[in-house]
Amino acid sequence: MMKLLVRAFLPLAAGAVLLTGCTTTQPGTASPAGSESAAPSSGSSSSADPGGASTTSLQPCTLLTPADISGYASSFEPADEQKLGGARVCRYQHKITDPSEEAMVLSVAIRDTAPLDSVNDTGNGVKDLQVNGRAAKEASSDAPLGCTVALGVGDKARVDVNATGLKTVAKACQLAEDMANKIVEPKLPKA
Repeated sequence: MMKLLVRAFLPLAAGAVLLTGCTTTQPGTASPAGSESAAPSSGSSSSADPGGASTTSLQPCTLLTPADISGYASSFEPADEQKLGGARVCRYQHKITDPSEEAMVLSVAIRDTAPLDSVNDTGNGVKDLQVNGRAAKEASSDAPLGCTVALGVGDKARVDVNATGLKTVAKACQLAEDMANKIVEPKLPKA
């Protein structure tokens, strides 16, 4: 029983570390998603995003749905949507029925004010990628084991696709890349 509890808790902790490891602090005033701030920043007279596309209207659990992830494992816990480390996150924990199963956690994190260049090295370097023609970066970690594929959206935002709790970094990155290519990137706004 203890082994099963440890296998269920470790991916949660790993996911939290990977998500917060990619956080940057941005100056300004926080406002709820979908709302406009009372005053433009930096004396700007326009509220339009000069970098093109924006993530503010996106909802994390529409980017990664139960139907989208159904092919990755037999069953998942219901979606857990929350704010974590400045990101709007939707995560799914694999339901473990046997101690030999991987305790994978699949998630997507919308970062409205963290550009693609702000992806942090979580242990194995940061690699440049192209996902369906979109600029992306990949960061992985051996401890906690996991992989993030960050998809650039405009000049000021990104969406991170995460896979944690798998047996190898290679498998975590393969899964994160697959979700980014087939599921998440096609739902993102184009610049």
